[in-house]
Amino acid sequence: MKYHIDDSYMDDIPSAVLYRQTMDHYPKSTIGCFLISEGWNEQALLELKDKVKADILVGLQTNYSEFERLDIVEGVIRCQPGEVNDVVELLDVRSASTIIGIDVVDIISLFEYGNFFQFIQVSATGKPESDLIKVVTYKLVSQLAKAHDTKGLFVGMQSVQALPLETMAYVIEAVEGLLSGDEASIYYSSSSTDELNAFGLKAIYAED
Repeated sequence: MKYHIDDSYMDDIPSAVLYRQTMDHYPKSTIGCFLISEGWNEQALLELKDKVKADILVGLQTNYSEFERLDIVEGVIRCQPGEVNDVVELLDVRSASTIIGIDVVDIISLFEYGNFFQFIQVSATGKPESDLIKVVTYKLVSQLAKAHDTKGLFVGMQSVQALPLETMAYVIEAVEGLLSGDEASIYYSSSSTDELNAFGLKAIYAED
């Protein structure tokens, strides 16, 4: 587990940006994300990485089409088509606005634990907040329980206001209790949402 005070506001360059081949402007980023379904080839990805000065490139796979593993791509994240922006938002740790956060360097190190990753997310709305957090945490842990021998995991917590330390501790204890035997490296971040009475958890984990 690793977490610390987030000082990301000191740098204006986003951690992660989704690049499309039809874009007129390619802003700089540390993590360059692209949709595998758009048919990027190795030369195009090399040019993209150089143009945006990205440290790593991450492909987002929204279907089960074949993807030739390229050395220039550090990892592939599987997600649903409607989750693409959620994945990029989670990777953009510089946008984290509350007390718990991680460096983009930690995100880069996450991709050392595998080539293929899975994205999952759960959320709920309502009151009381304590019940809401328990329900969402249970749903996330239930989904993570389906993974086998996870070596790397990144969990993002999202709420309308800064989470109390008790809430963070509850989520962390539940997640690490599940993966205690896997010797997994686990990272956490926290960010805000505009949705009232809502709590959500997002996660990216390395697959076998």
